[in-house]
Amino acid sequence: MNNYRILLVGAIALLSGLALGCEAPGVGDPCTPEIIPAGGFNNAEAYLETSSVQCRTRVCLVYKLAGYPDGACPIGEPCASQEETDRRIFCSCRCRAPAGSDSPTCECGEGYSCEEVLDVGDEGARGSYCIKNEIVEEAS
Repeated sequence: MNNYRILLVGAIALLSGLALGCEAPGVGDPCTPEIIPAGGFNNAEAYLETSSVQCRTRVCLVYKLAGYPDGACPIGEPCASQEETDRRIFCSCRCRAPAGSDSPTCECGEGYSCEEVLDVGDEGARGSYCIKNEIVEEAS
């Protein structure tokens, strides 16, 4: 009977440690989009990679960036500065889903606002995402 108690206590301690050791959601972490459209990104649009392994949230967001990200710019093509690349490409998460959806959502946290990004397409991606406040205020 004592062996079972030791195993039970050990299992509880292990599970508690794993639960306490979980990291923050990762909104705002840097990421690099795997696919860049021909001609670069359009500064009137947002682009989502919803299976990005670079992000703990699994969402790499390119938000209204003009041209190619710095470091991926072909000669003669429009190129965003490193500062703009860092400001507008980051890990995000869906903070609001369409009505009736049972898809999970997240909290944005300090420095981010929940903004509509995608209103068409797959239900698993449509909705609002966490966007840096500085970029939202800039657009107002």
